[in-house]
Amino acid sequence: MSSVQSVGAPREKLVALEKIEKDICTAIQTAGQAFQELSKDKPAQKHVESHTSNFLKMLQEIENGLGQQISYLTQVSTGQPHEGSSYASQKDLQMAYHRLEHVKSRLGELEKIRQEHIRIKHNGGMNRSYSVPDQSQPLTPQQQQRDQKPQ
Repeated sequence: MSSVQSVGAPREKLVALEKIEKDICTAIQTAGQAFQELSKDKPAQKHVESHTSNFLKMLQEIENGLGQQISYLTQVSTGQPHEGSSYASQKDLQMAYHRLEHVKSRLGELEKIRQEHIRIKHNGGMNRSYSVPDQSQPLTPQQQQRDQKPQ
């Protein structure tokens, strides 16, 4: 039962449109019955008037229902607040995704700048500090002399 309630207004709009469609079919059938009665040699005035009044009632209901649907669609298309539409929420979500992507992009740029700064600082610091020679490579003559000096 809660699944029907969670669907909300869009489902209600579809149900209303289905009712209007059924009313159109009923109106056509009623008009057909009125014409069928009129095509008889001796039509019963009472039946013709009954079918005609039913037809007119159905037309009024159809007109009212379509008017409500058109009014709803006018509100939706002009962006006015209306019940049962998720357009505003969808637009907000889309804008939030756009802002998120912008923030990610900017953070990526800042991270590149930070990495470049660290690299420059690290390379500059190595020139001023003593580094341990790599033992996998042979020592240069100056390094050998420096290591052999008594302390």
